[in-house]
Amino acid sequence: MKSKTLISDPIVVIALIILAICVQWLIFGEQIKPSQVGLLPQQSLEEIPVSLPPSREIDTQINDLGLDNQNLEQQIRALLHDGIFKQARTELLEVAALAASRGDEKQISNTLLLLGEVAIDEQELAAAEVFLQEALDIAIEQGDVMTTAHTYRQLGRLNIKSRELARSAGETYDKLWVVRSQIYQGDYRNVIEDLERIIDASLQIRRYGAAASAWETLSDYHNRFHDNYLATQAASEAAKLYASSGQLAYSRAVVDRLIRNGLSLNQLETLNQEIHTLFEQHQEDMMRIAQAKDLQLLYRHYKGKGENKRAWNLRIKASQALAKTSERSMYQRQSEVMAILYSSTFAMKKAKRYLRQAGALYAAEGVGELYLDARDMQEFIY
Repeated sequence: MKSKTLISDPIVVIALIILAICVQWLIFGEQIKPSQVGLLPQQSLEEIPVSLPPSREIDTQINDLGLDNQNLEQQIRALLHDGIFKQARTELLEVAALAASRGDEKQISNTLLLLGEVAIDEQELAAAEVFLQEALDIAIEQGDVMTTAHTYRQLGRLNIKSRELARSAGETYDKLWVVRSQIYQGDYRNVIEDLERIIDASLQIRRYGAAASAWETLSDYHNRFHDNYLATQAASEAAKLYASSGQLAYSRAVVDRLIRNGLSLNQLETLNQEIHTLFEQHQEDMMRIAQAKDLQLLYRHYKGKGENKRAWNLRIKASQALAKTSERSMYQRQSEVMAILYSSTFAMKKAKRYLRQAGALYAAEGVGELYLDARDMQEFIY
């Protein structure tokens, strides 16, 4: 009776449960800990590659242009293969201008289609959409079914890339907060490697502010271990990256923290000089971009008046102005992650619609291979 009463006592029952948990933890704790603490952050930080469908072969696209000037064709081909897209864009616009002077609408639409593909590869999605919509309008007006189908396919690819870049931005944003939480909790495993991956991924999708923020986190991490040299190096990279993308206030805030942490006068002078140079370059880039926008407006004005030669010359000058800008200048002001993820939901719908339109035209023309390609590309949407 005493034993039965003892076990039925609520206090004793709770004590037994706690004792059982403690014994289980002592026996299995070392086995449980790595799987629950170690693997979860590693899985959450695992790189998710951007799976983007390839563009049509460059050589095939250039052949479709039907250029008479073989030297010019080889020059454009070499520029595109070497990844010198800004200069190639100007050359292609000159081709389109010559085609416009001859009234060769077929060559104009094919050139604009290739320009759109090049812009997609360069992640200049707004410019790509302009080129592709122009190519589409001309192809539909001329009754060019295959060029219309190709353009629909590239518009689908454009929106797929927009969605993928948004997802990559969201993944990188989440990863950075995971690492910061890990540091805050005193778990320093793989922190440096994870932050380096975050920086590289952010630069790849050209989110320079996110990369600079990750550099700051890396600097804070080194400060925790009183490694002033590495902390200063990481903070300096953040300050320079902020300055080169036009965020001078953020850059100055990083420098102020470095001064409070004992940055020497020589280091400060060198860093300030680099920041000044990078910000000046950014301002020059902004002037060229503004000039290019004005020239684009004039292009539309004169094209509307029917002065095609003058209009195309202005468009070429706009491209020449943009060719002198740095890569970072085009991405100095990017939307917040939540905003681009929200916008990307519309990109998914547009991608599906464009690819269906392309597939229907390919099927009607009896091009089974391209029809299957357009259908398979829909797997990349989500």
